[in-house]
Formats: sequence, C-alpha cells, structure tokens
Amino acid sequence: MRNTTLLLCLLLSTTPGITRADNVPIPEPRPEQSTQAPPVPEEKPAFPPAEEEKKIPAGKPSEAPPETARPTPSEPPPPPSSQAPAPVPAPAPAPTPPPPVEAEDPAAFEACTKELSTLGVAFKPLPRIDDGDGCGIDRPIAVTALSRSVKLEPEATLRCDTALELARMTRDMLEPAARLAMPEKGRLKAVHHASAYVCRNRNGADDGKISEHARGNAIDISSLEFENGTVPMSIARPEASDLPAAFQRSLNAFACLYFRTVLSPGSDAAHQDHLHLDILERNGDFRYCR
Repeated sequence: MRNTTLLLCLLLSTTPGITRADNVPIPEPRPEQSTQAPPVPEEKPAFPPAEEEKKIPAGKPSEAPPETARPTPSEPPPPPSSQAPAPVPAPAPAPTPPPPVEAEDPAAFEACTKELSTLGVAFKPLPRIDDGDGCGIDRPIAVTALSRSVKLEPEATLRCDTALELARMTRDMLEPAARLAMPEKGRLKAVHHASAYVCRNRNGADDGKISEHARGNAIDISSLEFENGTVPMSIARPEASDLPAAFQRSLNAFACLYFRTVLSPGSDAAHQDHLHLDILERNGDFRYCR
C-alpha cells in the first residue's frame, strides 16, 4: 500500500498540466471543526498601579518597609472620669515693693543741724544708709549728747528731726520735771536708750509694716541717769500716788507734745520696760499717745 501511494505522488508531480499539490489552496476548516480556542483579549486594570512592585529574588523572604510595619498595639485609653477637673489656682499676687529711702530736703536738714548745734547737741554726719527692704536714712547723724550737760548713751543713729525733738523735750520738760519730782536725785546726766536706728518690722515681727526705727524716726528710752542714781522707765500704777509715779505719768504725757507716737511702759506686750517715741507724720497732725 505504501508503494502504491508513492507511485501515485510521483505520477502527479511529473505529469504535465497537473498543478503541484503545494500550489493548491488548502480549504480552511469549518468553525465547529477548529481545534484551537480563539485568543482572549488581555484585560487591562481600571487604574494603573500606584507603584511598581519590586521583584523579590527567589528563595528570600519578603521584607516590609519600616513605614508599613504593623504598629504595636497600645493600651486602651482610660474611661472618662465622672468628676470635673480640679480648678487651676490663680497665681499669687506679687508682693508690694518696699518704699524707697525718704530723701531729706537739703535746706531743712541744714536748718535742723544748725539748731542742734545751738542746743549744744553733740553729733556727726554719717554716710547715707540703705539696707534694703525700705530700711535706711538719707542723711543720718550719730548723736552722743543731747546738750552740753546731758549725754545720750549709747551713741544713737537717727534722723536730724528725731534728735532735735528729743533735745528740745529734754531741755524744756524732762530736766525741769525731774528737778521738781525728784530733787534728791540731783542733776540729770544721761538719757539711756534701748534702740535707735535698726532695720526691722514693727515690734520685731517677721512680717507686717516696717518700723519707724528702720527709718531713723524712733528711739526707745530705757532709763534716766542722775547724779544720785538711775530711774528706769516703769509702769505707773493707777493706785500709785508718790512723786516717782507722778513723774512717770507726766513724762508719758508731755512726750506727746514733741513726738507724734508715744507708747508708754505697759501700753502693750512689746512695751513693758521702755518709752517708745517716734515722729511718724499722720493726717491732720494726729498723735497716738498711750
């Protein structure tokens, strides 16, 4: 059978007028006889990818970039409190700055020192004092005597006006009253004080108003020295009717003619054994005498 087929093909290829088989068109098979599926069109994505993925070599695990790492879960927030938040306290007000050291009028200071010299007061000018916190004296003086015969012990640092009022009172009232009430004591030799200028608050308190001692306006008389003895400042008892008690009461009273504040012995807990005198000016020339 194989030989017959070869022979037939040879005759067809060599017989004139017969078209070669390779030039004869081959009929296309019918659609239902086709064995190949029609090509499927490639689907294109609706949106282009945001970024081309990197190719990962085979055999190596993929690593996510740090920014895409899964965050560590945090603790859940606490439940809301039913209580209202505490109010924020208001800031404390700034403390009031202390007053500056009061300036002395040059003309008034010169007139004061001239009268001190006329009365025979022994004094010397000192440099300006400014100890802060409002303490100080613009033109202080150091006084060692209230007249040519009466000393002031120990030396006292004061404003000139304070020394002048004390010298006037000693000359006009203190010496004459002592001669009348206690002639046996003899001549007044010295006035002793417990405090003159000192930077502190009133009555030595930790806070409060500044003392007039801190401005050179005050002096505390503790005793009087006579030729024949010393008389301390004391509380004049209401029932006492002798001359020393009368002298103490008169001293407490006439001191208010010269000083604007007079705190007698026994006037309060801070003044039991001395006589406080100061020249603090008040409205209407008001005077506080106890």
